[in-house]
Amino acid sequence: MASPASVWNVLPLLRRNPDYRRLFCATVVSLLGDWFAFVAISGFVTESTGRPGSAAAVHAASVLPAFLLSPLAGLIADRVDRKRLMVAVDLLRVLPALGLLAALRWHSPGLAIACVALLAALSSFFDPVAEASVPNVVAPEELSLAQAAMGGVWGTMLFIGAAVGGLTTLAFGREVSILFNAATFLVSALLVWGIRRPLQHHGPPSAHGMWRQLGEVWTLTRQSRLTRSLLLTKLGVGLGNGIVGLLPAFATTRFASGDAGVGMLLAARGLGALLGPFLGQGWARDDGRRLLLVCGGSMLTYGLAYLLLPWAPSLPLAALCVLLAHLGGGAQWVLSTYGLQMSTPDGMRGRVLAIDFGLATLTVGVSSLAAGAAAETVGLTQASWGLAGLSLAYGAWWLGWTRDLWKRPAPRQWE
Repeated sequence: MASPASVWNVLPLLRRNPDYRRLFCATVVSLLGDWFAFVAISGFVTESTGRPGSAAAVHAASVLPAFLLSPLAGLIADRVDRKRLMVAVDLLRVLPALGLLAALRWHSPGLAIACVALLAALSSFFDPVAEASVPNVVAPEELSLAQAAMGGVWGTMLFIGAAVGGLTTLAFGREVSILFNAATFLVSALLVWGIRRPLQHHGPPSAHGMWRQLGEVWTLTRQSRLTRSLLLTKLGVGLGNGIVGLLPAFATTRFASGDAGVGMLLAARGLGALLGPFLGQGWARDDGRRLLLVCGGSMLTYGLAYLLLPWAPSLPLAALCVLLAHLGGGAQWVLSTYGLQMSTPDGMRGRVLAIDFGLATLTVGVSSLAAGAAAETVGLTQASWGLAGLSLAYGAWWLGWTRDLWKRPAPRQWE
């Protein structure tokens, strides 16, 4: 059993494992650029359209394509060399990243959203593949820590990227943030190419067709209540995640703070997503029952914190609400992914994690579109309350539905 994950335990792992270090650093630089660009583009689209729900459309465009392509991405991840796939995706992502620069020059919010969607489509062939590869570059007893660290990367880069991206945009303009984002994909490709260990350990790819291979995953989920429960966990946070797409509107209209305010709220989201995985791993203690219980509690935390957001009288207090929400969201995301990594055979892990990613992004995307529409019809406050209430209700239902799992002994495949 691994000891509870902590930030400081990550440093020795990074020092002694160069392949994990390269995968970790590739994720760091890529996500840092993503959040630089997101702050710039969400602010640009909001200002260009003058509509409070327009930033939610950007958020939806950043996640919905992953749902459409994730089954294909999972199949490819289980059939081809994962390292070559990730390098190719990184190089291709440079083009739509530069397309964002053209959108700014031509003052075209529609082109900006299209480029965001294309980046998201390509990312669906990178992010789940990277998650599926983590168990193949670390020892089994280090997986809990390694996955918490990878989850923390997302939050760290959102925290740093959003905060610094907002300041960079103010100081140097949105074009600089866009160019920085494009450059990070080249750095990521070089880092991934340097990984020496194979990123999959299973045998030759299946000769079965696409539908037969997806059917294998369906059979697994029907036979395993644990897998089914973990695949449905991220939906709880996803239902309320459309509120994230409204954060630029809160910053620019409620608090009149512009890109700097957008960066502050997104940075609070990132800090919560950074600390949440480590807190969650510490509470779960590599115990399958506790992991499920913490996942459910995290959904409740997310919903309750976002219920308070519309009442915040100032930007710092709004940022505190966002921080608390994403302590729960970060813990829930990483713990459910870790559970699937531990309970899924390597030969199916790419497909399972891609489907997990796809279901989560579908929920987030639909929630974002609903958030944008609701914000323009009933207002920011009512839209936020409605979405937060959905997360809260789903979390309560999921805890009740899985009570027989978190009350009985830990699943054998986690021992």
